[in-house]
Amino acid sequence: MIISCCVNTYKRPELLRKLLLSLENQKLEADWELEVIVVDNDPLKLGSSIVKEFENSLSFNIFYYEQPIKNISLTRNKGVAMAKGELVFFIDDDGFAIETWMMEMINCMRKYKADAVFGTVLPYYEEGVPEWIKKGEFFERLIQETGEKSKFTRTGNCLVKSILLKSLEGPFDPKFGLTGGEDVNLFEKLSRSYLFIFCKEGIVFDFIPKERATFFWIFKRHFRTGSTFTKNKILSSKNKIMTRIFYIFRSILGILFSIFKLFIYAFSHSEIIKNVFRLSSYIGHLSGSINLVYKEYKR
Repeated sequence: MIISCCVNTYKRPELLRKLLLSLENQKLEADWELEVIVVDNDPLKLGSSIVKEFENSLSFNIFYYEQPIKNISLTRNKGVAMAKGELVFFIDDDGFAIETWMMEMINCMRKYKADAVFGTVLPYYEEGVPEWIKKGEFFERLIQETGEKSKFTRTGNCLVKSILLKSLEGPFDPKFGLTGGEDVNLFEKLSRSYLFIFCKEGIVFDFIPKERATFFWIFKRHFRTGSTFTKNKILSSKNKIMTRIFYIFRSILGILFSIFKLFIYAFSHSEIIKNVFRLSSYIGHLSGSINLVYKEYKR
């Protein structure tokens, strides 16, 4: 059985090296053939030297492609188009996996007869990241029990049957190429017909650099995720007008409630920060409901 692993990369050669080493250490069954597809969205092609460094020493096949257009959806689509496997993993170039990652994810897919599996993502921080960021757990993601229906659908750690991806044009929508949310959009469409399961034991670590560990970066990220979430919900709805009205009112109520809580917890620094981020998220929801989105990937 051929297994494909799609990796987008952009100006993070050292992190890409760390990721490839973690893929080299995967414990796989004897009849599994792994291929890793690296798609570089960097005009300088910094990832090419890392791939060349590994291509003759790895136990799996590695392929390098360029995708020069500034669009994360097109970059992901290039990887999917080149994938030969019946199973496709996604992991980001700033992540790395434990050695049983693929084994746990595939076993989970088999056990629960799932069409896609989403795993645990844990943050690890660059030296110098402030302690209040770590203690606030702003980069922690929801961890569910294995076998539960996955509540979040992101490409940072997932396994998908290839036939699902090939069944849709793209499959990632280029309209989300600069805003992000292309993965949520894709899996929102697929979730209507297919089973998505969470695998707690399928663990990937996500690197948090100092430039992201700031109040303003987290504020903008909450705005962006709120905006793209609501935009996806409206686009996938059968009754777009009513869905848009629902999210407009929901967002306004959320904004008012968040402002109210800012006054209630005026003397708690940690609660103020959490409510400011919550406020940013609801403003993002409102923005998405009127089709205004923040372009995160300006590059």
